[in-house]
Amino acid sequence: MPQVSYVCPSLRQKTDAFRGGLASRWEEAIRHGCDYCEITAGFICSPAEEEATGLPMHAMLTPAAIASLYDEGHHLPDGIRYLLNTEYSFPHTDRFGKRHPAAVLRWDDRVWLTEFVEMLVLISDQLGRPADAIVVHPGKAHGVTFSAIARAMRFIRNTCADACGTAPVVLMQNAYPSLIRTGDDIREFWLAMQAQVPECCSECGILLDTSALSAAAHYAKTPVSSFLAPLPADALKGFFLRPDIGDGNSVIPWESIFRAIQMLPHDALIIPDVRHPDEIDEMLARCRQLYVRAEGR
Repeated sequence: MPQVSYVCPSLRQKTDAFRGGLASRWEEAIRHGCDYCEITAGFICSPAEEEATGLPMHAMLTPAAIASLYDEGHHLPDGIRYLLNTEYSFPHTDRFGKRHPAAVLRWDDRVWLTEFVEMLVLISDQLGRPADAIVVHPGKAHGVTFSAIARAMRFIRNTCADACGTAPVVLMQNAYPSLIRTGDDIREFWLAMQAQVPECCSECGILLDTSALSAAAHYAKTPVSSFLAPLPADALKGFFLRPDIGDGNSVIPWESIFRAIQMLPHDALIIPDVRHPDEIDEMLARCRQLYVRAEGR
């Protein structure tokens, strides 16, 4: 049976530029009984961050911006484990009211990718400890192939290992809309991973966002079960979940999801999909309840 570790999600108010630090985030994770905390590591994404850093919307973070947005890690307690969740690539409105399209994630551009990884290393340095896992997102850039994304994930892992002394797990989170949205997309991406970067496949893989998968199925006017069926179990290293355990009418078969997690051939992360800080305890409780119920079957 796999070991399941829970991640305390990071939620920031759009009016607050401060992204926090490891000490305070870890205290919150412990309070919620989680094994990891999540740290936001995307580009500039709010008017408050624009004003605090002087950078435009969707800009990569400079060293000065990182110093202003994150706490510096000193005298950190032992046992801290955390993941960096990087750029989601959604549209945002800047401080002047102008709407900006989603940031372009150029996974096939080595210059851009090098700058991106340098930003992640600088964030880890500011936080005071290397990240245990890094979550990346597909984006919607035309012409980017699954093979290019797979090689980019290897580059992120190897570059962070060289810079920080430890290799992080790198997880690709499906999204809607994005290049990786359906169950077939996830399966094809995993085949590209196995072909291009087989040495990474035992640790790296997919962070399955069930809400995004459900949205893609709804848009395609097909049952979500048809998007779940192609998912390769050995690719699923994490789960982003917002379980509904109310009246049993959810379009997502939650009990089947948690039984599948029980049967994975490896350990996995569970991140509750939380829209408001007050939901953290409730969503964690739902996930734990469903996991325990799956154990009893």
